Amino acid sequence: MNKLLATSALVAAGLVASAGVASAQAPAPIQVVVGGYMIQYFGYASNNDGVNYASGNGRAAAGTVGQMNKTSQQHDTEIWVGGRSTMANGIVVGFDVQIEGASQNYQGAIAGDQIDEVYAFVDGAFGRALIGAENGAAYIMNYGAPAPGATSQWGANEFGSAWIHQPANVSFSSTTAVTQTGDNHKLTYFTPGRWAGFQFGVSYMPNSIEDFNGFVDTRAARANAWEYSANYVNTIAGIRVAASAGLGYVPEVDGAASNTANGNAIKDWSYGLQLGYGPFTVGGGYRVIDAPLAATDGSVYAVGAAYQDGPFALTLSYLQSNANGTVGVTGDDVVKQTILGGSYNLGPGVDVIGAIINQSYKDETGAAANQNSGSAGIVGLRLFF
Repeated sequence: MNKLLATSALVAAGLVASAGVASAQAPAPIQVVVGGYMIQYFGYASNNDGVNYASGNGRAAAGTVGQMNKTSQQHDTEIWVGGRSTMANGIVVGFDVQIEGASQNYQGAIAGDQIDEVYAFVDGAFGRALIGAENGAAYIMNYGAPAPGATSQWGANEFGSAWIHQPANVSFSSTTAVTQTGDNHKLTYFTPGRWAGFQFGVSYMPNSIEDFNGFVDTRAARANAWEYSANYVNTIAGIRVAASAGLGYVPEVDGAASNTANGNAIKDWSYGLQLGYGPFTVGGGYRVIDAPLAATDGSVYAVGAAYQDGPFALTLSYLQSNANGTVGVTGDDVVKQTILGGSYNLGPGVDVIGAIINQSYKDETGAAANQNSGSAGIVGLRLFF
């Protein structure tokens, strides 16, 4: 790819020169850099039989599984294409495109899309401005329980669901970060540097769409959402401190009745704190999803500890989600997850990883077809490039 771009640039410069214009005056294109990661796993997991799981994994639709296989080979891969250019006035302009390396997620559905995130950014003394399909400010600036780095590139706690499967009728909030706007198209701004350790960010999402152009019908879909966030990073008396607070606000659907989920605004609050000293880090996060009459209405918290010494890292995290689930039924859907992960760096960009996962899903109805619990042990290889 780089050779192709370089060749195109030379050809373009030659055409400009032949037209009587000095090729030195032609602006150089942004140089493209390719990177990313690949994680390959093999593992053993126990899942309950006779459970109504979502579609995928050999199932054309949600349905009861007679006997789930206990071994699996899985992977998580992304290829990043990006670049940046510094203007004469010092302002930096660049872009990022993240390409998914798998067409399906663990439930057999399209993994969001093949292009995970695509956006342009402008950096300067004024801060950072971002436009495109990217997570919102409250998600990007979030701190919480130390990431289970042996199991996931980003520490996303939904990793456990790839091995201990989520029943179709169980609602689950898998992270303590605000996620209401996801990777939908938006505008985001971050303040420059830090003021006494503080930084602030804000995002605006006009339409709930990703990777295509258009407008939503505001009487059929939510629109004009906002995210606000602040975090604090400092070292006090040798202790590393990182804290965050975020809010996502998504207005109700225009004209929807107030006795329906769409007729109520969603407010998504998140708080997090990490403390570190030497090779040790501890932390946690708490999130409230205020979504009246919706299945996701509820809360989630996570706590964890990490130890890293040279090439060796060990992380233990616990997450619990309580969600409304089926509207009108008393009680909550409760999901509990524990991950013990370890990794060892063999060399630049190469880690050997392993994890033990325990996860349980309890549906508020108490029906056996809506309950699952189990444990998994995995090993794998993680590559950065």
